[in-house]
Amino acid sequence: MNQLMMNISTLLIVVACGAFISLRFSKSLRWISVACLLLLSVTIPVVGSNAWLWINGAVGELSIVTLLLLTAFVLRSLIGWNIIESQSRVYLYFLVLLTGSMLYPATLGLSQFDPYTLGYGLDLSLLLLSLSMLYWIFKQQQVAIVLLLVVAARESGFFSSPNTWDYLIDPLLWLLSPVILIIIFIGGLKHSKKTA
Repeated sequence: MNQLMMNISTLLIVVACGAFISLRFSKSLRWISVACLLLLSVTIPVVGSNAWLWINGAVGELSIVTLLLLTAFVLRSLIGWNIIESQSRVYLYFLVLLTGSMLYPATLGLSQFDPYTLGYGLDLSLLLLSLSMLYWIFKQQQVAIVLLLVVAARESGFFSSPNTWDYLIDPLLWLLSPVILIIIFIGGLKHSKKTA
């Protein structure tokens, strides 16, 4: 399962990069540009290997949240399906930003407490279940379902990692989340100026 999830993660990253690059093209050319990028990632040699294997080795398994957000971006860009509402995406990116800001600096030794160790027990899963119920109560069902998927994937051993944090967040998404939130905020400001 480990190699399969690594390949799915790499595939989604390459397809999302192709979809992002192809946003400038017409809808009919988007699929062609994504297919070309996929082909190039597998065939062009990069230091004795290819780009696919470099991405595969550098990223590994992406978290459930990252996989869902990448899938939503690809489907929205290429097909026009909006499987995650824009407000839910903002909440997910904000949740990732806050969680990563608490987790990663402490894990790197900036405090005496290491919250990463909490992910090995049942405590973090129970906290995520509680958060999902709160999101459900406050009419954010998509965010609640994503958190429930994280807990279900962790409890079923979907990835090779036994830690719940690895199912919820990964460093790549944490590093990109402030940039994406700024882009969403600027896009919202431009949209509000056009309608005003």
